[in-house]
Amino acid sequence: MSKEPFKPILPRPIGKVDIARYGLDKPGCSFRKPGSEDPIFIANAEEGFMRIGGDLKRYAAKTESAQLPGNARSTYVGLASWVDLVSLPDDKGGSDTAHWPAKLILHDAQDRVAFMSEGEVQCRS
Repeated sequence: MSKEPFKPILPRPIGKVDIARYGLDKPGCSFRKPGSEDPIFIANAEEGFMRIGGDLKRYAAKTESAQLPGNARSTYVGLASWVDLVSLPDDKGGSDTAHWPAKLILHDAQDRVAFMSEGEVQCRS
């Protein structure tokens, strides 16, 4: 009775204009869906960003989570949701420490999976 109804969350790509406007081109990692040029999640050592609806949501890095290249983290916590970046096996054998297949999982406030997508993570120092 106390749980609110489930609503899926559909992140939108973060365009180059937003990256420049908000200074999101710091060293860190970004997650892209297959075939997309723009990332749907950008992360650095302290924070991560995702566009949901018309808003750019900010997530704090969970310092106890695994550290990725570029000092990014594998988990980020927001006010109403949290994000996990999970590394996937590379069937093609082409990944390295700065680029690999991954899954992005977005959880809502009740720990339900509100969005999930496979894609690739690219990191830079």
